[in-house]
Amino acid sequence: MWIQFRPDKDVWAFGVEPAKVKFRLRLARYPALAESLKEWLARRDKVGEAITQPVNPEPLALVDIGAGFGRTFLYLEAADIANRFDLLGLDIDPERKDDVYDNNPYRIIGGDANKPLDLVDASFDVVVSEQLLEHLDKPDQLITEFHRIMKQDGLLVVGVPIFPEPIAMLRRALVRRFGLRGSDHIQTYSLRSIRRDLAPYFEEVEARGFRIISGGLLRNLENYEWWYRFNRRLGRWLPGLCIEVQLLLRPRPKSEH
Repeated sequence: MWIQFRPDKDVWAFGVEPAKVKFRLRLARYPALAESLKEWLARRDKVGEAITQPVNPEPLALVDIGAGFGRTFLYLEAADIANRFDLLGLDIDPERKDDVYDNNPYRIIGGDANKPLDLVDASFDVVVSEQLLEHLDKPDQLITEFHRIMKQDGLLVVGVPIFPEPIAMLRRALVRRFGLRGSDHIQTYSLRSIRRDLAPYFEEVEARGFRIISGGLLRNLENYEWWYRFNRRLGRWLPGLCIEVQLLLRPRPKSEH
């Protein structure tokens, strides 16, 4: 559950949602996502101008699988690009957003990501899935579903928590031997392993990590934009050493599958 906003103590993280610090690194994946989609739209618009497409094109179809509280949509709205998309969310609990924001206008439907998605083939320009694959019994099945529902010129944004490769190998071994203890992260990813799982269906465009240095005694530094920018830069340089990673990808030709 998100922190209840108290004007005397709390601030608005990234100007979007209540938090304890202004540039909360645990949320950094969302402004990064919005920035990337804004850049992606600008490139598409430039191509459209070159081939004399309409000035006001039809909204692009975006689905957020594992939409949760609807954070993706809120950050797109803050970046002033929400109106460029026909936004759809899918979550196992489609009413979750209403527990946090009254009158949230975004459409979130029910769906189980452990099962085939009830979504049409090649129907989405953008597919987003943040912090979901690690919770699934069969993440490979969902990756094939990403590919199935995406248009050929579309963009996939996937985010997962990661460990450095040796620690990931150790955690997998411990989970196999002792089971999960106090965690619902069924899957254990490193940057190498998530890349390996996505590679048969997608070509990587960019990888960036988040939270290489965050929280604890350094929490107060998250009130300063320079600290946020410094961490973003570290995440680009050393994504595999971060706590989480976000990958931007484009689909491989469907004829290959």
